[in-house]
Amino acid sequence: MSALLLLFLAPLFTGSVKWLKARLTHRLGPSPLLEYQNLFKLLGKAWVRPEVGTPLFLLGPVLAFLASMAAASFLPLLPGPHFAGDGFLALYLLNLGRFFQMLAALDAGSAFGAQGSYREGLITVLAEPGTLLALVAAGLLGGEFSLARLPVLDPANALVLVLVLASLALALLAEGARMPVDDPATHLELTMVHEAQLLDHAGPLLALYELASGVKMLFYAALMALLLPGPSFWVFLGMGAAWALALGYLETYGVKLRYLRLPDFLSYNTLFGVLAVLGAVWRF
Repeated sequence: MSALLLLFLAPLFTGSVKWLKARLTHRLGPSPLLEYQNLFKLLGKAWVRPEVGTPLFLLGPVLAFLASMAAASFLPLLPGPHFAGDGFLALYLLNLGRFFQMLAALDAGSAFGAQGSYREGLITVLAEPGTLLALVAAGLLGGEFSLARLPVLDPANALVLVLVLASLALALLAEGARMPVDDPATHLELTMVHEAQLLDHAGPLLALYELASGVKMLFYAALMALLLPGPSFWVFLGMGAAWALALGYLETYGVKLRYLRLPDFLSYNTLFGVLAVLGAVWRF
């Protein structure tokens, strides 16, 4: 049920960010609901496979979409499966989807796809330790490594959970391919990362990638919402709206970091994760 909720809200989330960015630059901008229309339009178009492409080119978007939906199904926003270690399984399901996305981009045989896959692979490697450590710290505080048993922010664990939230926030920027890690609006070959992998995909295959990307960002927003007090469903809606607002401002007034500076930026993700684990163990 949680996966269907995120699937339904993902186009609204990305559409709201685009609308806000247009309004901040004094343009009328597209309606936030236009993303739904664009997705239906893409689903109705024919897909094209490169001459050198293999069936992996088709399987990549499908598996990336299914992996993001499977990961989102473990979120306890609505009734669904829960067990010890479901958070770690969800995290690696997202990485599995990214792995097939990178393979599909390489399978297209274009220079852009290979370049984007290499860059996104490095970003994933840099962002993964911090996210994993953040989940470990939250699990240590909650006494069980399950998303349904995550602790809620209170004065006793405020410092540790703030570090966890900071680590997850940086992970959302990296995994969602948003500024300052990546610029979703760029089409310059020297700066493209995530978009470079999608250039050879069209029609329903591109629609699946767009949906998987939106679900993945909302997954991280939901993880952060689970750590805040209040009904999880409504806190998640508020967190999603807050992230849409933050991304709109960040991508309007911010700049993308140089690729060589990304290890420095993402090292804070790991640092917050390490400090959060130490805080959970030593209870400071």
